[in-house]
Amino acid sequence: MTEVGAARASATEWRSICLKKRKGWFRQAYTILRKDIKAELRTRVALCAVGLFTFAALLLLALATESLRQEFVVDPRGVMRPAWNAPAKMGMLWVLLCFAAFSGLSHAFVHEEETGTALTLRLYATPEAVYAGKLLFNLLLLCGVALVVTPIYMAITGLPMGEPIAFLVLMLSGCLGLASTATIIAALTAKARGSGALYGAVGLPMLVVFLLLLLNAAGTLYIQGAPTILHVKNIGGALSFGVLIVAVSALLFNYIWED
Repeated sequence: MTEVGAARASATEWRSICLKKRKGWFRQAYTILRKDIKAELRTRVALCAVGLFTFAALLLLALATESLRQEFVVDPRGVMRPAWNAPAKMGMLWVLLCFAAFSGLSHAFVHEEETGTALTLRLYATPEAVYAGKLLFNLLLLCGVALVVTPIYMAITGLPMGEPIAFLVLMLSGCLGLASTATIIAALTAKARGSGALYGAVGLPMLVVFLLLLLNAAGTLYIQGAPTILHVKNIGGALSFGVLIVAVSALLFNYIWED
């Protein structure tokens, strides 16, 4: 009985230690998130970069697609359809959000290296907490941009929503994938010279795959009478990619951050 009691006490103590570490990890991540939000509200570097790009892109789209919206083409089955259909409009939206993300989210770790606060973060927080805080900041920023840009884009191009729940899941999946990709690439290129050019070069292979998944899911979203399993398969594929990037990045970030 004594051994059983000792084992139970040891297990209880271990659970208490793990719970304290978990609370400390969440507290560190929240502190980093709050610090980044305050720094961004003070400098507005990412907000200005993303806002300027999206405003210019929306203006160009409004001017360039005026005539395209009135044109029709005949598909191989002999059916006349709009030249710029809903999946193509959704694809253009994701291209816009992708470049907006990469124009503003690249400063996540570059700012720490330039101001000399990276060492302080290494001493204060665990690598997992640093990654979580940076990822949450980028995700919140990108979701905010998408929340503002998407209704304006839909009004300009006439993009239909389709199934509301599927549309919402697709938008959240896209924001998660873009934010997680931008975060880990920013960590990889923060210490390099010419990190801006390297940022795009490293991120391009990952983005091509993700954009293809998003385009495939967008095509499924606007299929009339599509079975539920098809929505789960294609939209779930985009969501799974974002979750996969988060999981792999969390495993590798310790080596990147401490290097």
